[in-house]
Amino acid sequence: MLFFDIDRWNEIWQTISRNRKRSLLTAMGVFWGIFMLTVMLGAGTGLGRLFRSQLGGMSTNTVLLQSTRTSLPYKGMPKDRWWRMDNGDTEAVCRLDEVLYASGIIWGNEMNCSFNERKGSYQLMGYTPDYQRINPQRILYGRYINEVDMARKRKVCVIGTQVQRDLFPGRPDPTGEVIKVGGSYFTVIGIMRRESSAMSFSNIERTIVVPISLAQQLFGYGTTIHMLALAGRDDVPSKRVERAVKEAVFARHLIAPDDEKAAWCMSTGEMFGKVQGLFRGIALLTWIVGLGTLLAGIVGVSNIMLVLVKERTQEIGIRRAIGAPPSAILAQILSESFVLTFIAGVVGLAAAVGVLSLADTIYYQVVTVAQEGAEVSWQIGFTTGILSLAILVAGSLAAGVIPALRALSIKAVDAIREE
Repeated sequence: MLFFDIDRWNEIWQTISRNRKRSLLTAMGVFWGIFMLTVMLGAGTGLGRLFRSQLGGMSTNTVLLQSTRTSLPYKGMPKDRWWRMDNGDTEAVCRLDEVLYASGIIWGNEMNCSFNERKGSYQLMGYTPDYQRINPQRILYGRYINEVDMARKRKVCVIGTQVQRDLFPGRPDPTGEVIKVGGSYFTVIGIMRRESSAMSFSNIERTIVVPISLAQQLFGYGTTIHMLALAGRDDVPSKRVERAVKEAVFARHLIAPDDEKAAWCMSTGEMFGKVQGLFRGIALLTWIVGLGTLLAGIVGVSNIMLVLVKERTQEIGIRRAIGAPPSAILAQILSESFVLTFIAGVVGLAAAVGVLSLADTIYYQVVTVAQEGAEVSWQIGFTTGILSLAILVAGSLAAGVIPALRALSIKAVDAIREE
């Protein structure tokens, strides 16, 4: 078989080695092209993974609603009226067909907390159990607040990992212990770690979560809530979810349905769609720039092969004269082009994978371990690697097409006459 023809491969090596400097510089173009393409693809993929890690398990069809001041009179109610949402709004929204989960939110104050001689100041937040389904955080030990905690206004809390380290150094699982928060005592029922930071209203690690019913009682809010958070169904457009929620809430508070200024509203569905579009654009730009760089290297290989064919005109003519078939000449030129391009490309691909592996290691130590961040890989996927290799093989063969056709156009008589 031609592939195992030692003489043929020895001839290819001799041809390339006779022009070492020129071959090396040309190979560097291919090396740099595949290297940059792979590194840029890894960076773009890593950024996408980093964004998705910030979401964690958060619903991508989330709507946030906060009351402001009305701008239109409605059913005898004046404009410029302040209004407040309450627990009834949460219950009304939960009954909507477009909504999966809904939770009220209460912002507490920065509270002084202590356990024995250990002290610290942390943010207190009041949520319903459904908030863990809307924007889930990782529960390392224990559990999250539940409906029984809500109904009985139990003095229980879920604390962040920094609170646990400050108040219980050396104890990873302090569930069951009682801490002092302000002037009240709370039983620790769970330890949470940041899983999603895209819709967090406090530093998760330095937060103490209590049942919203208890937070309302502690701060004298009655049934008032500061904000309403909800997760819409995945098959329902975010605009439709937002419209349904506003209609339900506005109807309870006698607010004009078309009053755009009566509430601040943010729909994450649109935002996530735009961000995903941005990453798709980055990926497309990466492929365009990377392939352009690789193409420049392949063109360089094609040029050097044209020079080699020109220099070997007599040799090719003699081969044609003694009966070498066109397929043999074609295979020889394509093989030389393939070897030069493929070796440089594989080395470039391996170097890029090594750089991305180093980036993985650095990120893991600096962010994942040191800052308790999400574990994100900057390495390209297997499919992307195979695609890059396929492009490389195709490019290596394409680089030899024009020189091979030039060699086939040489007539034996003219080649022998040429000096």
